[in-house]
Amino acid sequence: MEIIKLEEKHWKLLKNKYNHPANVTWNRDELLSDGFLIQEGHMLLGSYLLKPMGQSTVQLKQLTLFSEATPELLLVIFQAIIADINQSEYESVVVNSHSEQLDTLLKHFDFKPSDSEQLPTGANLSTENSWIYVSN
Repeated sequence: MEIIKLEEKHWKLLKNKYNHPANVTWNRDELLSDGFLIQEGHMLLGSYLLKPMGQSTVQLKQLTLFSEATPELLLVIFQAIIADINQSEYESVVVNSHSEQLDTLLKHFDFKPSDSEQLPTGANLSTENSWIYVSN
């Protein structure tokens, strides 16, 4: 499994194959500047955004899986994302959670519940469900 930076050629594929504009959460400019694809061989498994929130912090957003995902596959995908982040220049990653299942996944990958002091200045996030991961 590999993580690749989303490019214009990928946007055209996603737009046609995954029914954009019906999927209104996808913003072309945002995907091209901050988007990544999860790929296994020639098969695209999903995409996500790493939205900059400061000099060394990003927010993991819009993790989208393109087919049915088993819990095992979700763990492998999330592990690949974390490994990619650990190899980047980012020092921390923020995720907003809206479910107990995601909270459990984040705990498994050593995310910690965050409070407003841990988030970058000016971050417009609700700290109620925010989690933060400090990379290696």
